[in-house]
Amino acid sequence: MATTTLEHDTLTIRLAPLERLFAVRGDLTLPVRHIHSAESVPDGLAAVTGLRAPGLGVPGWAKYGTWRRRDGGTVALVRGRGPALRIRSTTGRARDVLVSTPHAAELAAQITAARTAVGQ
Repeated sequence: MATTTLEHDTLTIRLAPLERLFAVRGDLTLPVRHIHSAESVPDGLAAVTGLRAPGLGVPGWAKYGTWRRRDGGTVALVRGRGPALRIRSTTGRARDVLVSTPHAAELAAQITAARTAVGQ
């Protein structure tokens, strides 16, 4: 499972080797000043919408990779029907990031507090 850490003014999402393979991408690093919002969603799989390109999608189990829509894209790192952290960015090709984590609510609160501390 991807590891999400918030240190100083940077959010880092580290992927396990198989997740890198499934998602066809490497780790993500987002400066807090580029994060528009962070929230917890109850069902990560249901929150991912669009067309997969590239990545892995197994119905009812996992969505890894980039999911494209008219209004932008989502980087999905979601496994199972549990909670996920949704991060909306102000920059980059994929403005949405969804990451499965049982601590989604706590991470969203930490990111919101970090955004406030940075002055957004």
